[in-house]
Amino acid sequence: MIDRPGSRIEGVTVVAGGGTAPVPGAMVQLDADGVVTAIEPGDRPGGPLLVPAAVDVHLDVLTARRRPRAGVELELPGVLAALDAECAGAGIATVCIAARFEHAPAKGVLLHDAVALCRAVEELAPLLACDWRVHGRVEITDGGVVEALEDALAATTRMVLLSVMEHSAERTRFASAEENRRFYAEDWGVSPDEVDAVMVAKQVGRRGAAQRRTAVAALARGRSIALASHDDRTPEQVDEAHALGATVAEFPLTAAAARRARELGMHTVLGAPNAVRGRSTAPGNLLVAEAVAEGLCDVLCSDYLPGALLAAPFALAGDDLGRLGELVDLSAANPAAALGLAAPTIALGEPLDAVLVRQVRALPLPLATWRAGRLVQRRGHLTGAPLPASATAS
Repeated sequence: MIDRPGSRIEGVTVVAGGGTAPVPGAMVQLDADGVVTAIEPGDRPGGPLLVPAAVDVHLDVLTARRRPRAGVELELPGVLAALDAECAGAGIATVCIAARFEHAPAKGVLLHDAVALCRAVEELAPLLACDWRVHGRVEITDGGVVEALEDALAATTRMVLLSVMEHSAERTRFASAEENRRFYAEDWGVSPDEVDAVMVAKQVGRRGAAQRRTAVAALARGRSIALASHDDRTPEQVDEAHALGATVAEFPLTAAAARRARELGMHTVLGAPNAVRGRSTAPGNLLVAEAVAEGLCDVLCSDYLPGALLAAPFALAGDDLGRLGELVDLSAANPAAALGLAAPTIALGEPLDAVLVRQVRALPLPLATWRAGRLVQRRGHLTGAPLPASATAS
């Protein structure tokens, strides 16, 4: 066992989310099951912060982690175990790993990998620190994706989100075909001509895209899985997705699309790296800072950078875009709601789902992570010891 029963977390500022006021210098008492039995304010402000653990609706790094070099392919269990440690160390309690239902060897994406990932998550999840779930990203320009998705759904109970993707020239997130070509050539490590060949195949695959889109929506509806659109540029594209049952708009490219999604009551998801870096990988697209300022973004995801999910609310607070007690909801309570999962809490009578954070040069450094009352990660001098005031406030 990592932690000890009846532990106390002392000398911390509790930022519970939901817009509640911070509790400075607090003592948080846990019982033997990790349930919060007391939160008592103290008379010594400062020290680390205790914030809700993050819920990540979209982590898409598996291709790069499995194939880190040409000719090298790592086994899924080892990759997931390493990612689990990284995510727990980044303050993430629930991880939705992207299973890419797509077949594009030039991109290093193979359709059978998605089904294999679902099987691996189902097998390993009970042993891992984080709560691992699956986000099925379905490329509707590719044949065979619906059948593969059906196989995956038979193999796992952990699919909680399905997003409908169309990476065609018509639905690119870039402003021009040349920008699209240049980015993906660099991202995939291929020649521009190879990118052109992929886009031609996507164009051919669009002929059956409408039927696949409808089939994916039906599978989501039949299993009560949240459905998301992807890279919507116009309000009309949002309307189309909503009509199919989408409740999440993932990465809307424009303020107009995000505004329409919010009008329809959809959750709008943007990337936490966008908030931390202050820019998108596609110039001209909607920025998190702008969206948050206008109330157009209610969920952040790590996308390709797990550490960004916890850092983003702090970055936004540092830019005076809101109070931290509200902004932490972008990474915790709101993504949980989008998935239909219980929100991480720091509340009396509830198991602790939280991250102990010290700010170092304005960046949050996670010191410890609790999930469902269990301490699943400790860093540095906290390892193997209780958490008294002398340790947490040093």
